[in-house]
Amino acid sequence: MLRAMTSGISGLKVNQNKFDIIGSNIANSSTTAYKSQSINFSDAMSETIKGASGATANFGGVNPEQITLGAKVSAIITNTTGGSVNTTGRNLDVAVTGGDGYFMTAAGSEMSDETDCIQVSPQEHSITSSPAGVDISYTRDGSFNLDNQGNLVTADGRKVLGYSMIGRNTLYTDSTDTTKNIYGNVVSLTGDQSATTLDADAENGTAYITNAAKGNNDINTSIAKAVDSSPAAGDTILVNKGTVAFVDSNDTDLRADNRYLHTLKIPATVTKVTATRDAVTGNPVYKTQELKVKGFSIGQDGVITANLDDGSAAAIGQVAMASFTNAGGLEKTGGNYVKPSASSGEPMIRSGAYSTKIPGGFLTSAKGEDNSGGYGNIYNGALEMSNVDLAQQFSDMIVASRAYQANGKIITTSDEILQDLVNLKR
Repeated sequence: MLRAMTSGISGLKVNQNKFDIIGSNIANSSTTAYKSQSINFSDAMSETIKGASGATANFGGVNPEQITLGAKVSAIITNTTGGSVNTTGRNLDVAVTGGDGYFMTAAGSEMSDETDCIQVSPQEHSITSSPAGVDISYTRDGSFNLDNQGNLVTADGRKVLGYSMIGRNTLYTDSTDTTKNIYGNVVSLTGDQSATTLDADAENGTAYITNAAKGNNDINTSIAKAVDSSPAAGDTILVNKGTVAFVDSNDTDLRADNRYLHTLKIPATVTKVTATRDAVTGNPVYKTQELKVKGFSIGQDGVITANLDDGSAAAIGQVAMASFTNAGGLEKTGGNYVKPSASSGEPMIRSGAYSTKIPGGFLTSAKGEDNSGGYGNIYNGALEMSNVDLAQQFSDMIVASRAYQANGKIITTSDEILQDLVNLKR
């Protein structure tokens, strides 16, 4: 068989692959956050008719004589550039802008508490363990929904992963420059006022009294409050580790628990717990209030803030994000999802919000190094559009069409030559 026919067949195959890529790009030109693809060709194996030779005293060098036997696909490349942002006005729609971050989703487990969740190393920004049967996928498609249990889910029901938010865990007094934390029983004893000074933080104390006169004497004692028992004007204190933290006026005293990824929920109500300390015993006094969630929004850092019916705001959680060393190496699995491959590398988890204003070293193990840069900002009320360039696709289609026709012509011409050879027998 003529080499030309073999080359023509390979040309038809590679250009058919190019048509497939172009067709997929055009079909997904309106798909949310779709990443377009392109295809590259390279020559196939070459047959050497005559090898090369070097220069001699009598003759110059001779180049090799080779015939390339067709073409082959060398690479299919995914364009990971972000698409344009299309505003929808829907508070459950989010788009990633200016970065390479991917939303994290999971299926197969509730993952609502620390015993059944995905564990993360805040220092290494990597996943250390996950519950059995949990399937983690990544997506740029931020068209989220709520299910009947308040879970934040994707269009096909996969649960969106994120961090819980935690506020201050200490009680603050009003209008003071220095804050003291009082634990246990507070006992203040006063003896001779001119001679005895006791620490208000002390749990027990001894006052020494010198009786200068003979006989029995009456001793009068009094207890003065060291701390006003009225509620302090500060943050709300959550009795148990929860998934919400109330936001103060400057919205800076929040911290994400970077150690665990769990299912994000937007509840119908939030229990607000305020705390005071008894002036005498020092024991905490809690007051609870059930507040309805009127609405919510998602900030640029992914923090979900709920607006409550008393006018206050609560941080419900923070949307988690991941990035990859080589995003072009991710494997597409359908449904706008991708998964890591040997080429993409393992996911690097974005560190959550962290405030140094939360005192006492609370959750220092969850801090780690801040790596939040480069993942991009979250644009609420919008979706990322496909990055397909239709003008480029139609231009490529014309080129591929002509190349396909030319390779087909090679085959028909080769067939005519073979026919002429057959007819020589006559």
